[in-house]
Amino acid sequence: MSILPKKNNLGFFEIRLESIGGLGANLAGKMLAESGVLGLGLNGSNFSSYGSEKKGSPVKSFIRFCDEDVEIRDHSPIEEPHVVGVFHEALYKTIDVISGLQPNGIVLVNTTRDFDEVANDIRLKDGTLAI
Repeated sequence: MSILPKKNNLGFFEIRLESIGGLGANLAGKMLAESGVLGLGLNGSNFSSYGSEKKGSPVKSFIRFCDEDVEIRDHSPIEEPHVVGVFHEALYKTIDVISGLQPNGIVLVNTTRDFDEVANDIRLKDGTLAI
């Protein structure tokens, strides 16, 4: 029996972290993947995509989980995540941070702004928003 709440057609539960260099998305992705592997017994992988490796440039961190009887051979960027974490609210003014979000997906935004304002700004029509 799987402990993963939802999976895509390849059997993966996928998370994409959207960030700005220097805010810790790369490290957070590594820690999240490691906690799933060591703490929950899942198979997991993590990698990040970033430009010039300097503070302030856009960063994406990708985390995949699957049951331990499934092998992870897909190391491509996550296009249709189940969960999106947004580390800085300035990102959604220039980037479509919820691009490809699974129906009923979860978006977690690091902000102190009003819930309805954030939902409107990111154009979330379906799914769950946490701030």
